[in-house]
Amino acid sequence: MSRILKFLFLSLLCLLCSCERRPLVEDQGKVKVRVVLNTDSIANVTCGIYNDRVVPSLGMPGIFRVMFYERNTQEAVSQAFITRGGIDADGRVYYEGKVFVNPGSYDMVCYNFDTPSTLVRGENYKSSLEAFTSEIADNIYSRFKSRADAPEPVLYYEPDHLFVAREEVSIPDVNDEYLITTEARTIIDTYYIQLRLVNGQYASNAVAMITDLAPSNRFGMGEPEFGRYAGTYFEMYRSVDARIRAGENDVLCAVFNTFGKRPDHIAPTVESQLYISFNVLTRDGNSVEMTLDMDSIFKTPQAREKHWLLIDKEIVLPKPESGGFKPGVEGWDEQIGEIEIGK
Repeated sequence: MSRILKFLFLSLLCLLCSCERRPLVEDQGKVKVRVVLNTDSIANVTCGIYNDRVVPSLGMPGIFRVMFYERNTQEAVSQAFITRGGIDADGRVYYEGKVFVNPGSYDMVCYNFDTPSTLVRGENYKSSLEAFTSEIADNIYSRFKSRADAPEPVLYYEPDHLFVAREEVSIPDVNDEYLITTEARTIIDTYYIQLRLVNGQYASNAVAMITDLAPSNRFGMGEPEFGRYAGTYFEMYRSVDARIRAGENDVLCAVFNTFGKRPDHIAPTVESQLYISFNVLTRDGNSVEMTLDMDSIFKTPQAREKHWLLIDKEIVLPKPESGGFKPGVEGWDEQIGEIEIGK
């Protein structure tokens, strides 16, 4: 054996003798988590529909994130992603998967991880786990005129439904697989809003912004954010309301989502200014805006019990001017949709 080969052999032998084999991941005990999805009683989505021509789609989540937090420090100690498992005896979809976590007592939080508009931050601690949406683009602000008698809110896109489960769990030290079953419900409030529309055939696009709504939700603790003055932006549609006298039943309406309205009994950090602004673009390029106080509307029985915001006012669009041409958007029409209950 040459000197070079002998040197390499001895070096390899020393390396093998000095190293200790350790597993890359220690076995922490297998826990199976099953999240049962509950979509019952979502106002204006799965129940209490005011206008069956305007029903939002509720696609089923594809994946859930499971977080385990240490009970005293609220720090994340383990997590996993679980996917759809099947349908239980009650006909409800469930999601399940295994999580590696030591025996002990934890706060568990589960939430669906596939929401396009709803974002999540602060995952490292339960107290900072927060759902939010992005601020609207700068060009959208220009569609709403400044109100001199009210502070300017920061406007955010409306959130997607976020289904959340929170449980205090105690995992025993057992050899067999341990099953944790929990139920996830949405943390989002859904409202239906409408007002009468005159000359709706001349509209090409409509949007709205409503203020004094929570911009986020610390859902690890179950606490909507009411300390900041904010608003929610959403699109509106032309439809009809058969309850209104024939010939005058055109309406401007929408179903929109929010993290919640600031309760009346909570003292805000800024003076409450609850109003809504509508902006409608006509086919000849004009813009029509209307701003209304919403405090009395939110106090009606329909709003409190069914989340119906029915405004007994009308927005009138001007007839197109004769002669000339102004660029517009064609094809804006009434919205008709249905609920998706599976993928």
